[in-house]
Amino acid sequence: MERGISSQELRYYVMYWDRVVIPNNNLIGFGIPEEDELIQSGAVERPRVNFIGAYGGDQLTEAVLSCQTEVAEELLKDKTKDWVIHQFSSECALLDKVIKEQETIRVDLANVLPVPDANVPINEVLEFKERRKDELGALHQELDALYKEALQAPDTDLETRKVVSDLSQRIRDLDRVSNERFPGNRKFDLAVELNVNGMNITKGVAYGSAIDFFATAYTIPIATVVGGLASTITVTARATKTFEPAKENDKLAYLGSAMNAGLLNQTNSKTV
Repeated sequence: MERGISSQELRYYVMYWDRVVIPNNNLIGFGIPEEDELIQSGAVERPRVNFIGAYGGDQLTEAVLSCQTEVAEELLKDKTKDWVIHQFSSECALLDKVIKEQETIRVDLANVLPVPDANVPINEVLEFKERRKDELGALHQELDALYKEALQAPDTDLETRKVVSDLSQRIRDLDRVSNERFPGNRKFDLAVELNVNGMNITKGVAYGSAIDFFATAYTIPIATVVGGLASTITVTARATKTFEPAKENDKLAYLGSAMNAGLLNQTNSKTV
């Protein structure tokens, strides 16, 4: 409600995700930069949710969250695809009626994902994505492998495992080819909340002990990238509020940020 989605955030979405769905509604029509081009290219879908009756004040905020909730619930029914809610915020903003208290392991990756500047035409981002789909696909595979390792054996020995070395190399490879095509791109942070429930935690007798073990997060350096920014992984465990319809998923939510790259001010980093 404080701001719209920025042009560079849209380039992040388009570059790193196969499908992007940004719901709209008949109460507050939030446009997005280059909306027509993004929709025509198939890079972004904008389903419309219609509300009946009069709304005002906080009800409008709830209506915006209701759009994401309604569309996400429907998409999550398709078990052949890996749908996850994504917000630009430090915490996931959800309606009370769909909140589930759940134990999670959170993996924060700082200064990891290079994103073209806002003035780079969308068609060039899409062309780069197609040409570099092998590198982007490999990055997703390495991230999934990291998340699996963090869930199955979340301990400080994670930094010694091959998965961290492989991910570090993928980041360097992607950073190199991205800078060749888009000099001066910005770095985005990425956080994911992983579902502890039902997983085989090898360190700790029960979920509670795992949460206690990670009460204080630990950070692993994984790469040094262009511009001197250090890429890191931070792992912590905690009980948090998650999206109830996704309670069986391994990945419960993604959270993005561009603050470390100097793109957004702290005061403007609310969820969109």
